[in-house]
Amino acid sequence: MQIKRKRVQAVPDRQDDILSLKKSSQALEIWGRLVRNKTAMVGLIILVVLILTAIFADYIAPYGYDDQVLDDNFIPPCAEHIFGTDNFGRDIFSRVVYGSRISLQVGLISMGFAVIVGCIVGSIAGYYSGVVDNIIMRIVDIMLAIPSILLAISIAAALGPGLRNVMIAIGIGSVPQFSRIVRASILTVKEQEYIEASRATGASDLRIIVSHILPNCIAPIIVQTTLGVGNAILNAAGLSFIGLGVQPPIPEWGAMLSAARQYIRDYWWMLTFPGLAIMLTVFALNVLGDGLRDALDPRLKS
Repeated sequence: MQIKRKRVQAVPDRQDDILSLKKSSQALEIWGRLVRNKTAMVGLIILVVLILTAIFADYIAPYGYDDQVLDDNFIPPCAEHIFGTDNFGRDIFSRVVYGSRISLQVGLISMGFAVIVGCIVGSIAGYYSGVVDNIIMRIVDIMLAIPSILLAISIAAALGPGLRNVMIAIGIGSVPQFSRIVRASILTVKEQEYIEASRATGASDLRIIVSHILPNCIAPIIVQTTLGVGNAILNAAGLSFIGLGVQPPIPEWGAMLSAARQYIRDYWWMLTFPGLAIMLTVFALNVLGDGLRDALDPRLKS
């Protein structure tokens, strides 16, 4: 009897080992395809540098982001101020470094909100279909008919300027894209045999959606999130540029561009470096998102 028990117990352990090895091999295969995409790796390197800059901004920035020395205003790039100074004598390099925290915070939190709400809405619409699907999707279609930046401007104007309201506005404007992606993915897998088997065993709808359906939607969600963070940073900069976003003296890149636009003819460095920060960040996220899409697409397996 003891021998039989050992054999019965060994089967699940062996199956778990096989599943874990399969998952690790799939992850390594995806990583290998991503590494072979040189453009995506450039974007990943830029993104890692940006994240490290945001984490260690207190040690990287030589000055505080709001340290004013009025006698040192409008200093061009030099050894002491590598990005120059602005009209208040503040070090632009320090403000760009601290601004990376604001941009990443807006991008990650707003996209996190959009992913959570979009997955809930898309799961309900795709899984239950029928009247529920029609009602939800018509609301989503109305939201998609409005450009995301205009929708964010409308929400930010209603809520008022500020960092929290910017994240809410951008997050709400990004919900429809995730809802559509999740709904489309659920429609393709909800009639599969393993879903029917889960229903036959008495699994609840919530368990089926969370444990069996959403894991199969993770690849398009990851890609859309990566691309969405770049769009969120760009939209946040746009809102701050028109005065509906982060308010001074907080060093947000779009607000820095807005404050410096009147000096564009004489003091080019005040606009150039915040603009380059926005451009490089959005570029890195876009090319990384494209690379992840190619790496996660099973049709591209060699």
